Parts: sequence; C-alpha cells; structure tokens
Amino acid sequence: MKKEYIILIILIIGLSAYLGLRKNDRVHYELPTIPQVDTARIDRVEISKADRLVILNKGEKDWTVTDKKFPANPDDLAQMLGTLKEMKLSALVSGAKDLARYELDDTHAVTVKALAGKEVVRNFAIGKTAPSYNHTFICLDGLSDDKDRTVYQANGNFKSQFDKEAADFRDKKVLGFDPDSVKKITLETQGKTITLVKAEALEITDQKKEESTAEKAAPKEAIWKNEEGSVADQKSISDLLSSLSKLECLAFIDDDKAARLKEIQPSCKILLETDSTFVLNLFDKKDHQDVEGSCSYTPYAFTLTSYKAEDIVSYTDKLLGIEQQDSTEPE
Repeated sequence: MKKEYIILIILIIGLSAYLGLRKNDRVHYELPTIPQVDTARIDRVEISKADRLVILNKGEKDWTVTDKKFPANPDDLAQMLGTLKEMKLSALVSGAKDLARYELDDTHAVTVKALAGKEVVRNFAIGKTAPSYNHTFICLDGLSDDKDRTVYQANGNFKSQFDKEAADFRDKKVLGFDPDSVKKITLETQGKTITLVKAEALEITDQKKEESTAEKAAPKEAIWKNEEGSVADQKSISDLLSSLSKLECLAFIDDDKAARLKEIQPSCKILLETDSTFVLNLFDKKDHQDVEGSCSYTPYAFTLTSYKAEDIVSYTDKLLGIEQQDSTEPE
C-alpha cells in the first residue's frame, strides 16, 4: 500500500507541475488592453489600402476629405470616431503571421492611422469581418515590418467604415432646409413658370357669441396659393418640399463636366425662398440614366438617381399643369 501511495503522490506532484507550467505559458497570450482615445484631440485620419490613400482633416468647423477639402459626411465621421475612441480585443487568432487568410496582407488590409497633431494616437490594420459578423480581424500598430503582426479579433463589425474611396467619404447632401421655413416657390420647366406663395389661413369660431366673449381662432394652417390667389395643390407642394428638404446626390461631377453645365439651360428649375434663397437646376438626362444637376446650396455639380429626379419633376409638372407621360406605354 505504501508503494501505491508514493506513486499517487508522485503523479499528483507531476500533474501540478504540468498545470503550473501551462498556466505560465498562457501569460504570453494575454490580450493587450487598448487604451481609450480622446477623439476630440484627433485632427487627422489617414486610411490606406494597397495604392490608395485617403486623408481626412478636421477643420475649424467640420471634417474635410482630400487636399481639395471636400466636406466629409458628418454621420460617417461620427461613427468612425466612435470606433477609434474605444477598441476591445476578444481573442488572439493567429501568432504565425498568417495574414492572407484574414485579409491582413499588404494587398487587402486597410491601415488606419489617427493623429492628434504629430502624435499617433491610434494605428492598426483591418482585415476581413469575422464569421460571426460581430467581430473584425485586426493587427495592432499597422503592418510595419518592424512590428508584431499578430492577428486579433476585435469587437464590432467596422471594416466598412474605413474601406472606402475618397469620394465615398464626401457629404452627399446638396440641398437642405426646413420645409416649414419656405415662403415662396418658383417653378420653371418646358417654357412654363409658376410662383407659389404661402399664406396663413385663420378660421374664426364662435363668431355669434356676445362682444364681451373673446373670439377664438383655430390653429394657423399654411395655405399655398398661386399669383392669382387661387389655392394650389397642397399635397403636391408638400411632396415636393419633402423630396427636396434633405436631398442627397448619387455622386459629384468633375470640374470639366460642371463647367459644361453652366452653359446649358436646365430642363427644370426650382427656386425656394426661406430666409435664404436656394436655386436647384436639373438637366435632361438624355442617354444617361442618372440626372445631372446643380444647386446654390453647394458649389459642386452632381448627379441624382433617376428615381429621385423623376419624383421631383413629377411634382413640378403637376403644379404647372403639365400632363404626366405614362412610361409604361408600349412603343
């Protein structure tokens, strides 16, 4: 029996030593803790992929993209800065530099560097989204040859926030206003023009009450009328203003094409008067599916998707009394 006890003790000691060594080994695989970043300090973000480099700069008021300082999309920037502020790792994936498998090789990786002045406050490379779609594979400290290329799994699905061309970071809004602030609308198309003015109608109630009783007025309601004083199509006006109040383009036009538009008569012109005056011009699409346009709200000419342009033109035609063509008619 004593011999059996001795063997058992030896086994216990050996197992304890083995477990102790395994625990010590695991120390080498503890996940790094990534400190938070004060995003208010970030004034420059550099995003590169293969031969592509996109630079975002923080101006006095807003962010811009490229050296031409195009306005950047504020919603995209807010989302991006939220990702840069706090990053948490959930797993160590590969320490064997197997980068291509995770799209962290030089061809596919998206490298992000955020700076505050000359200080680099965040630097990492983004690979593909994990199968869970709730995580993203990354390498810390970018892909510099003198850095550790260990692959980690980070919380969140954020590759799409950074993996974009410079044009995709631009703010696509080409017209914006509060529909209730519009006081006057002028529409021009197909040689016809109409001016619509907003008035406020008061409906007085309890008129037969004694003079000592104060008259009660119903809430004010905006009524649009034409120059002759006739009530206009209220729904079409509401639909038109709604379609224009937060108008976003499909893409912007290069300078050469934009200069050409200045020499062409627009097929549809809309003038809106609030405390400011906005002029929107739409041009015949001819052989192009998307419609070219310009607006005093932005200095950049642009294209609208065909369905957006068709909605705007259809409301304009209704208000001008132009017969709508049925696009479904057989040729």
